[in-house]
Amino acid sequence: MARGRKSRAEQGDSGPSPNADNWNSSLHKFLLFRTTKKRGYIPSLDSQDANERSVVEWIKEQHDAIEKIHVKDSNSARQLRSRRQQTITEDQIAVLKSVNFPFEYNFWEEKFTALQAYKEKNGDCLVPQSHKELGHFVNNQRRLKKQIVNGKSLGTLTAERIERLEKIGFVWEVRANADEAFNNNLQEVIEFQATNEGFVNGFQSSELQ
Repeated sequence: MARGRKSRAEQGDSGPSPNADNWNSSLHKFLLFRTTKKRGYIPSLDSQDANERSVVEWIKEQHDAIEKIHVKDSNSARQLRSRRQQTITEDQIAVLKSVNFPFEYNFWEEKFTALQAYKEKNGDCLVPQSHKELGHFVNNQRRLKKQIVNGKSLGTLTAERIERLEKIGFVWEVRANADEAFNNNLQEVIEFQATNEGFVNGFQSSELQ
């Protein structure tokens, strides 16, 4: 290398992304999918079509990757680490712009609105993990918040989003609530057995005969 010439790494250019082939393949899949739908069609994670779910997962990954780049952090060391961990390059973003990628679609807002509706219907934000539409979303918010608490977050859960979630009663720690519910149920069983000992013993005896 000629004296005085900086390497690509020193210039801040890490070269092609190591996942470039996979990214190009996913882009091609997205473009093919779009040709089968009407203009302006918004794919859904809740679709019954596995191909559509795969495409929308990739779209969401691009949204998250781009959003991470723009997350402001006053700690310069963490900013540097964030750039090194980027999962999308400026060239890839330029390609997305050239194919009219749906940048305006906001997955987080969609799920937040659905969470508000869930609370209105159920009275709380304690969405079970098995919930088809919101289970993954609420678990992901808790995971990102935990990373923030541990000083490791480079994600997309901003202070504004945390505030909005808390305003509707979002619960960050669900284990304590689950343990409390278990203990309450256990206590009810113990009390039932204590007050219905004859019934329980009679039922057991009849079952053994």
